Amino acid sequence: MLTKGQKPKRQQPAPRREPEVLEPLDAKDGPKMLALPSDRHRAFVRALFIVKPGHGSYTKAAKQAGFGTETSSAQSMASIASRLAHDDRILDAIAEENEKYIRSNSPRALRALRHLVEDPRHKDHARGIAMILDRTNPVEMLHKVKHEHEVSSSMIATAEVFRQIMELAARARVPPMIDVTPERSAS
Repeated sequence: MLTKGQKPKRQQPAPRREPEVLEPLDAKDGPKMLALPSDRHRAFVRALFIVKPGHGSYTKAAKQAGFGTETSSAQSMASIASRLAHDDRILDAIAEENEKYIRSNSPRALRALRHLVEDPRHKDHARGIAMILDRTNPVEMLHKVKHEHEVSSSMIATAEVFRQIMELAARARVPPMIDVTPERSAS
């Protein structure tokens, strides 16, 4: 029991558990992952798909991948994580792994879609049906484009004048194209 003016003791938070370094997987890596300079870089990319997203997730992924030391400060780890996260090679590898991740989760997505379609009371029941039908029997549209070009009488007259000029130039043995650029005076 507390006496007057006495503050309650604050409980000390439990010490944080440091994440374990990730072991390489048996799965075959794609060309972008193989292009990374080390296994730690590959582990960093994999860890990004495992750690909880949000503030500090890149730092956690860097720690799990084995970057830094036990004495590395939080600022140092954040700097390491930022450099890794903005490396073009890492970004390419993330995109490659993201594509794998999406493809590997398609069975779960299809199962969820099937449950949605099988439940007529679901608010998106009709939308799910439409989505399946759009992909199995896509709507075909036929566009007819009719292009008409009318030659005006002034265009015909211009063409006729040009033909006559060319004919006269040929009779006079003058080259058909005359250079009309002004000459510079020699001063």
